[in-house]
Amino acid sequence: MKPAALSHLSPFMKLLFVLMLLLTGLIISVFGSILITMVTYHADLNKIMLLLSDSGDPSSVPLLKALQILQSVFLFIVPAIFAGYLFEGHPGGYFGMNRKPGGLVLILVILILFVSLPLVNWMVSVNEMMKLPTFFHGIEEWMQTTEAQAEKLTNAFLDVHSAGGLALNLVMIAIIPAIGEELLFRGLFQRLFKEWFRNIHVAVFLSALIFGLVHMQFYGLLPRLMLGICFGYLYYWSGTIWVPVFAHFLNNGAAVVVSFLSNIGAVQADYEMIGSTNNAFVIAGSVVFTGMAMYGVFRLTKNAGIKNAEMKG
Repeated sequence: MKPAALSHLSPFMKLLFVLMLLLTGLIISVFGSILITMVTYHADLNKIMLLLSDSGDPSSVPLLKALQILQSVFLFIVPAIFAGYLFEGHPGGYFGMNRKPGGLVLILVILILFVSLPLVNWMVSVNEMMKLPTFFHGIEEWMQTTEAQAEKLTNAFLDVHSAGGLALNLVMIAIIPAIGEELLFRGLFQRLFKEWFRNIHVAVFLSALIFGLVHMQFYGLLPRLMLGICFGYLYYWSGTIWVPVFAHFLNNGAAVVVSFLSNIGAVQADYEMIGSTNNAFVIAGSVVFTGMAMYGVFRLTKNAGIKNAEMKG
């Protein structure tokens, strides 16, 4: 069988190639966004920039959602699939798409996300209390501004009251990011870091750190880093990308559904506060039960992913 076109490259060169693909995807999504806005609103460049930056204008939210989907597809999914094809010749095999996760593994994934809520929310509160030294005041102000803008955009996206709006949000916020981000950060970055450093723990941490930083929500970096680490080990142990994709989808999808139910008055709940507590025993229990559930996945998969990864080098 003929080797894939770029299978001969070193891990470092593969990483550089992936970065080039991401830059290309970013350029395509930016120009695509401008083109769609010009056609939709018959706008000049100044108006385009105003529309793309004003999530407070209800008329611009549908456009921003369309552009969010466009960006997710061309910045995450397309580069990852293309790289998998060039590195191995078969993206399905490269990412472990052909392996089906067991039902009990998926149940444990649900349990992990549930029992980890107190720990995740505690990490959010710790993250929010962190302050940079005085001489980094300018950077801290920029981080706070970026955080506020991201929160404003998220709230605008989640402010839906119809079944159609819920379905679109599930696609935009849960399904597409779950597939695209896991293919990129776990399927590509984690694997290439492992090939480069020959250490899965370094690979899991680095890919999770990049995963956290890319979201540009610095006061949510610690919990997102922890989730990224969990997703990384789930992928490594199971040998299939569908396990972290499922976990990622549940995490994002739960926020979408709870926000929708709250919007229509079906529940009185703030998703960000579910599981939130200052009780040290509850937080410690969350750590213990999350660890036990993760270990359960490790045992159930019987190191299938580890053996698969080692066979591939």
